[in-house]
Amino acid sequence: MKLFDPRAELAKIQNQAEAPATSATSATQTPENASHVAKVASVAAPKSEILNFAPRSQSSIPSDCRHGVALGGRPKTWTGKIVSLDDWRTLTEWEKHGPNGRQWNGVTKQWEVSE
Repeated sequence: MKLFDPRAELAKIQNQAEAPATSATSATQTPENASHVAKVASVAAPKSEILNFAPRSQSSIPSDCRHGVALGGRPKTWTGKIVSLDDWRTLTEWEKHGPNGRQWNGVTKQWEVSE
């Protein structure tokens, strides 16, 4: 039975010739003084789509979103789950905010405020 030799496989990978560039790779190559992220973003989507993105107004975001909101203005629960505004309105306080800094004490079988 022949065992897998990771060092031999790594040597094979390192000795391989580099793959030729694809058309997408050439679009992301920039001079050292240009912003690499801006160059990639310019080929990712048409400028009209980038400029038309408008986040929701602050008035439509619920005031009790203490765990933050996602990019589209949708609120996050205490677990980090992103929900729609309609779903947010139907969630219980526990589903929205969780234990609120309390910890479960297995001895007393109660939620207690941490010290």
